Amino acid sequence: MGLTPFALGDPVDSAQPPPLTPQAWCRRVLTALHERAAPGTNVGDLPMLLAYFIELAPSPELFADLLARCAADTRPGVADAARVLQRAWQRGLTGADVIPQPSLAEILRTLGALLDTSDARGAYLAVTPDAVRVQTFGDQNLVALDAVELRQEIAAYTALRGQVPAGPVAALRHEARLRAVGLELDAQPEQSYELAVMPRAILVEGAAGYHRVFTAEDLAALVAAAARQRQPSDGAR
Repeated sequence: MGLTPFALGDPVDSAQPPPLTPQAWCRRVLTALHERAAPGTNVGDLPMLLAYFIELAPSPELFADLLARCAADTRPGVADAARVLQRAWQRGLTGADVIPQPSLAEILRTLGALLDTSDARGAYLAVTPDAVRVQTFGDQNLVALDAVELRQEIAAYTALRGQVPAGPVAALRHEARLRAVGLELDAQPEQSYELAVMPRAILVEGAAGYHRVFTAEDLAALVAAAARQRQPSDGAR
């Protein structure tokens, strides 16, 4: 799955459909699931349910209704998979007045996942309180997400959390490295950031004067520390 261009737009009100359709959202989750699941990994009925929704291409209203019906299914596997999707989808639709702004760790983790699915070696990232931009190195792929679109991207990858066990390769992905950097940046005063993501280093410049180069050794140590901190409760994938 390549990086899909998104145009920055005006804020979306509750009467408009979400920027990411249920079909596209489910396709994103299913693609990421296939990429992360090792051979023999048991992911239950989640792939089957995602494939069903992709084929059906429901409206947002019908999708919400179908998720509720499946969550009440007498088959435990179907019900569990539906509840996973239901929580993630609802999270993506929830406005900033209900839940707080996503952390930098969550934002950068999601952008890293997008880079991983596009097989990009590196990228330029710009992260502000209202929007994000991603320009991959060596091509013209550009992603620009406003606050609503960003929440939906985060929600799509949240649906996989705990569904796929982590392996040794996971620590080498942009997703893990950028999440670890985000945890460091969350401890800084709020500001906009620009990041240059490269195979062996990540350079970060903050609008309020923050500057740091994270070497490959720094990133490996931060990823390991982050994995240890969340291991008891987060079910890292």
